Amino acid sequence: MKRNAFVLLSAVLLLSLSSAAFAVGPDPFDGSGDCDGWTFGGKMYFGTWDYMDYDFTVELFQGDALMHSFFEEGTLYLSDGMEFMFNGRWGMELCGDYKVVVTFWWYGEYGPGVKKIEYPFICECGPPPTCTFTPGYWKNHPEEWPVNHLTVGCVEYTQMELIQIFDMPSKGGDMTIKLFHHLAAAKLNVLFGADDYIMGAINAGDDFLCTYGFLSNPKDDLKTDAENIKDELCAYNEIECEEEEEEEFDAMFSIDGPAKASAATEESSWGSIKRKHQ
Repeated sequence: MKRNAFVLLSAVLLLSLSSAAFAVGPDPFDGSGDCDGWTFGGKMYFGTWDYMDYDFTVELFQGDALMHSFFEEGTLYLSDGMEFMFNGRWGMELCGDYKVVVTFWWYGEYGPGVKKIEYPFICECGPPPTCTFTPGYWKNHPEEWPVNHLTVGCVEYTQMELIQIFDMPSKGGDMTIKLFHHLAAAKLNVLFGADDYIMGAINAGDDFLCTYGFLSNPKDDLKTDAENIKDELCAYNEIECEEEEEEEFDAMFSIDGPAKASAATEESSWGSIKRKHQ
């Protein structure tokens, strides 16, 4: 009887130890974000392996707008220790309410696993600029864009695609081209920190393009409606900076000033833009 009890106890202990040995993945796992950058890490359990492949994304959101995205992949080795830590900087000045989302995947002996964490933070804002910038300004200064993706008229565009659209001739022809130019510029101005009293016209422009489509070449009353919205956005985008404020902007984005938002690196073509609207 005692021998049977001992065998049973040994089997339970062996099962427990085996379960612990085969448990893989990070635990604990945590991170944080602030106005300067992000960090996350944890303790990795490798099971019977001595290494673990991983990849992760770090995404910064302001509202529903994706402001920044970072991706990395590599390998963690048991010989380097079980604890790991990653961190980075945004590379741009932040103002307002934000949310960081970290998604971490690992690939080990018993298949892949994933953990996801998110955390909000707030960055204090200076006084909003009283001036705004035109579509031509944003076309020629991609390094100063506050985002590298933007949704206009229910379609998401990369920075490169938007610059190609900004480069389209807007004299005569399809009124949705002019509307798109000033709608995108107004959105960039608001994201850059300008006064957001224009949101009513921005929403009206989005509704029009969502309903009738970019390059739909509206006629008669619809063309007039699009032109009226464009005129309101145009007036907002052409508010000139005072000399002192313009000097502050120049200093903010000089070579010696804060790091600028990174430009989009995605390759695109005019054909890919047209396919978005087919």
